[in-house]
Amino acid sequence: MKTENLIDAVGLIDEKYIADAHKPYVKIKHRGVKRLAVAAAALLCIAVPLPAMTAFGSETAYNLLYMAMPSVAQAFKPVQKSCEDKNIRMEVISADIQGDEASFYISIQGDMIDETIDLYDSYNIKCPFDSVGHVSYSDFDENTKTAYFVVNIKTMNGEKIPKGKVTFSVRELIFDKHEFEGAIDGIDFSEVSKNPPTIENINFRGASGAYESIIVRDSSGAYESIIDVLAPSSPLTEIMDGISVTGIGYIDDKLHIQTYYEDILKTDNHGYVYLVDENGKRISEDFADISFWDDERKGSYDEKVFDIDYSDLENYSLMGWFCNSNGYETGDWEVTFKMK
Repeated sequence: MKTENLIDAVGLIDEKYIADAHKPYVKIKHRGVKRLAVAAAALLCIAVPLPAMTAFGSETAYNLLYMAMPSVAQAFKPVQKSCEDKNIRMEVISADIQGDEASFYISIQGDMIDETIDLYDSYNIKCPFDSVGHVSYSDFDENTKTAYFVVNIKTMNGEKIPKGKVTFSVRELIFDKHEFEGAIDGIDFSEVSKNPPTIENINFRGASGAYESIIVRDSSGAYESIIDVLAPSSPLTEIMDGISVTGIGYIDDKLHIQTYYEDILKTDNHGYVYLVDENGKRISEDFADISFWDDERKGSYDEKVFDIDYSDLENYSLMGWFCNSNGYETGDWEVTFKMK
């Protein structure tokens, strides 16, 4: 959204309706009424000053009070329509209520912000009523380095949204994202090993396809081993910064291709490999897929398994789609405003 287009939107809260319907909602469900009554009684016995502490900005007091009595916590939460941390400014621009739904605009501005910004699922919406909500990217102004998001909330019971305060917070930002899709160079299918080095015990992250039914757990229920996977090696070829192919070979007559995603908790590096035939047609389904952590539990290995005969391998080409990020920032961005 360009700055000049925001003139009519900036102003008092509840000024402009922002339509962004028909999108999936994330449940923001508070404790049930009965459990709330018990929690509130216990809380009042031991922590009478919590509302006052919340009003003076104590985050710990606020969180405790919100767990027991969200409507009370929001009533005592100080109004703050903008904030700044790490030279990044977040501000609520406008908001509106339409029956049981409400929408509001949030801006995030900073010199490092670009149009690829991602809140990395680190946002939180706190309301004085049971609700569901979601956040959608809206626009980016290159001149001011400002990204805009639309936040939608809806009551769980279908009743009109009552008066009260809403708190929206963000803890992590990712930006400077790049994508790649195409042929993966540096892999020679004629040199694929039929007996590659393998490992069995891994720091399991997830599995799909044929691997879902053969996960092995120890007596405590923890993941102990799955099956043999490729032993990670030095990169055979680097696809993007932080993304590389670290293994390829046949295990039990199935083709395994292993990719490595560096420091995924800060980069959100992800992607997948796939095969196409001589006509450029993609193989419709993989046989299986498995992911596991590296030794430091920062990076992730992803191993795709294809049911391709070794003699037919020369008829295929290795392709892939990938996304990496070179920008990551943590901070404390939070705004609180009244929904009238």
